Amino acid sequence: MADRAREKMKIFYSFTLALLFAATVTSCAHVSLHERAPLSSWGSQGAGPGQFNEPFAIAVDASGKVYVADARNQRIQKFSGDGQFIRQWGEQGDAPGQFERPSGLAVDGEGNIFVADYELDRIQKFTPDGEYLMQWGSPGKNAGQFNSPTGIVIDSRQNIFVTDTYNHRVQKFDLQGNFIREWGKYNPVSVIRSFFSFLMSPGGEGDLNYPTRIAVGLNDTLYVSDAYNNRVVVYSTAGEFLYQFGGIGFLGGSFRVSSGIASDKKGNLYVADFYNHRIQVFTADGYFFDEWGGKGEGPGQFDGPTDVAVNDDGHIYVVDWGNHRIQTFQAKRE
Repeated sequence: MADRAREKMKIFYSFTLALLFAATVTSCAHVSLHERAPLSSWGSQGAGPGQFNEPFAIAVDASGKVYVADARNQRIQKFSGDGQFIRQWGEQGDAPGQFERPSGLAVDGEGNIFVADYELDRIQKFTPDGEYLMQWGSPGKNAGQFNSPTGIVIDSRQNIFVTDTYNHRVQKFDLQGNFIREWGKYNPVSVIRSFFSFLMSPGGEGDLNYPTRIAVGLNDTLYVSDAYNNRVVVYSTAGEFLYQFGGIGFLGGSFRVSSGIASDKKGNLYVADFYNHRIQVFTADGYFFDEWGGKGEGPGQFDGPTDVAVNDDGHIYVVDWGNHRIQTFQAKRE
């Protein structure tokens, strides 16, 4: 375990250097972002009910209840749609129902909650009230094993897709955790190449470089945040590469680490742009058309947004990681 942790830290620091270079390349430009006042905001740093310590993931169920992976508090918190605390479950540990770093959330058709654990390399399933049901996964590279799973989503046929981040792949399972297929291989795109190939194909089709999040759009199209390639890669549910969009930068449609991603009922995509501290909006085909945010602590500003969820009313929930809070926005009316 110690050797594995050191290996992860080594990789983390190497990519931190790359990201610092990317920040240097783009920091000379001042980005004036559209400011949007949130409908609501809740949370502060702490361990009490409704407080957070580096919240990392979010999901909304069919009834509008909101679930937040409170990563450094090793728990899941459940809220009403307007941020009223309902309950919590979990504590630090590796026993069933415990967590080390909950990193991804998804809800199935019956309202059950699936939680990916970045440190324990497993998926756990709970009832909407937090009762433990089952788990699968272990550290490794084989089918059904993980190396830091980060994102998880469920399609209309109740298939589960997991971004297996340090294995640079996506894995597909049924609701019982039975492995179906996998795709993706490691292919980092240089920062310079990505910068100059903005909105062009910056890598092999379907190759990945630390994929973090995954979302289901119209017709069960899968959108994967290919974080360190600074883009979004689009697949069919069978893993067939369809297209990609993005590239490193500060202009609308480019990213400095693509993170959380969600789709609304119209197919519009909301993507968290971590180091640009903003949310960007795209059509289902990947065409940029809106953004808001900026670095800060004020309403509508962010400090490293890590995940996004959208409910049926068009409310957009953003995990504001560095500010230890959740902010809610209204999608634009067309």
